[in-house]
This record gives sequence, C-alpha cells and structure tokens, in this order.
Amino acid sequence: MSGWGVTASMKIRQDHEYAHGTDTVFALFTDRKEIKAKQKALGARNIRVEECDTDANGAVVRFVRELPAEVPGILSKFLQPWNTVEQSEQWSRLDGGEYEADLAIDIANVPVTISGTLELEPVEGGCINHVRVTIDCGIPFVGKTLAEFVAKDCERIIADEYEYICDRLEQT
Repeated sequence: MSGWGVTASMKIRQDHEYAHGTDTVFALFTDRKEIKAKQKALGARNIRVEECDTDANGAVVRFVRELPAEVPGILSKFLQPWNTVEQSEQWSRLDGGEYEADLAIDIANVPVTISGTLELEPVEGGCINHVRVTIDCGIPFVGKTLAEFVAKDCERIIADEYEYICDRLEQT
C-alpha cells in the first residue's frame, strides 16, 4: 500500500444463531462438498477448494472462487463485474465445545485487506457464530468509497451465507 497506511477501515459485526450444536455447524463450514455447494448457491463460479484438512485440533480451509459485483463507475478501476476471491480459514477447537477461526480474504488486484474471526459458541439450544470482519484500504481519496463498497458486499454475502446454512441445517 505504498506507505500511505490505512486511510479507511470498515468493521462488520454479526451474530448468527443456529439451532444446532457447534460440532454440526463446524462440520458444515469445513466440508469440501458443502463449501462448493454453498459457494455455488451464493452465485460464485469457478469454485476451487484448494485446502480442506480437519483434525482433532481444528481445520485449515482455503478456497478460491469468482464472485459477481455490481460495480459503480467510480470503482470500476479497482473492481470487475467478476472478481477472483481467495478465502482462508484457520480453525481451532477450544475448550467447552467452542471453535474459532482466523479469516483472511483476498480479492485479486483490489487494494483492500479483509481479515476477521469466526467464533462458534455453544449456547442452550444450539450455537452462535460471532462474525467479525475488518476491511482496510490504504488508497487516498477513493479508499473510503472502496472500503464501504466492499464492506456492503461482504455484509450481503455474510447474510446470504447465514440463510443458506440455516436452510441446509434444516435438512439434516
């Protein structure tokens, strides 16, 4: 980011309640076939699960897909109608049935940094996924507009993903 530092930062905080336990939700988040099916249902194309390894301590998940974006003219220099997006999740199993993931999302050729955490917390009758995402952009002038656009799109995708997972859990 050529020495400018962060000029714009957006934060997303959502809490998603599920009527299923953390183990069930974690299994959906870290299953290769489920990842592909979810991404396809969310409108992605050219989906590749690059890494999806689980063990007793957690999981490492990394996938790449192309996502559509309705890009306003001012941002067309930075975003395309279809953008290649890589997502990495480093999951850890914690005490008490909790799971936590460090999240990193990279949009190819777009000067934003997207990072965050997912935390699956057991509660009576199911669990809550605490979603925390930060979008940073170091470009002067249009950086705030770009960060706001990416944040709004992230919020939409997160909400659509939550709805998909709820529907998918109802089928289990």
